[in-house]
Amino acid sequence: MDCELPYAIFRPLVVGLLALVLPLYALAKHEPRAYPGFGKVVGTGVNEHTKSRTAWTDQEGNSHGGGTYSAYSHTYRIETDSTIFEVDCGKTALFHSTGKACGGEKGLEIGDEIHFRTDKESFYIPLPDGSEQKLRILKEDLKANDKTAAPHSDSK
Repeated sequence: MDCELPYAIFRPLVVGLLALVLPLYALAKHEPRAYPGFGKVVGTGVNEHTKSRTAWTDQEGNSHGGGTYSAYSHTYRIETDSTIFEVDCGKTALFHSTGKACGGEKGLEIGDEIHFRTDKESFYIPLPDGSEQKLRILKEDLKANDKTAAPHSDSK
């Protein structure tokens, strides 16, 4: 009986300490994202995506639906000091032909200056709510006066 008393006190104490320490440890390891790139939106457009509708058959054996249709996502040309990126928002609409613009509620517009980071073939921009949005890099070109410089090391 004497052995059960220290164990009964020790177990809740350890669980309580872990409940306090683990969230603090997780927060301490999370470093804020850095967006070292800086550029300006110099162009917008759309990118066509071919989608398909599922065909179905009703109770009487009649076929309905099927086929393909086009949906569009927003694209942006981002110009930096040395590079021009063409990026695709990737958002297509369910009931309209064009999806929502990138960049949060306001959406990116020509003339907007943005901070970004790249990782492989992705382009990330911070959003006003503290999250980030991932865009796909469609094309990356050095500006005409920088053709001798090496392309951005993080992407293709």
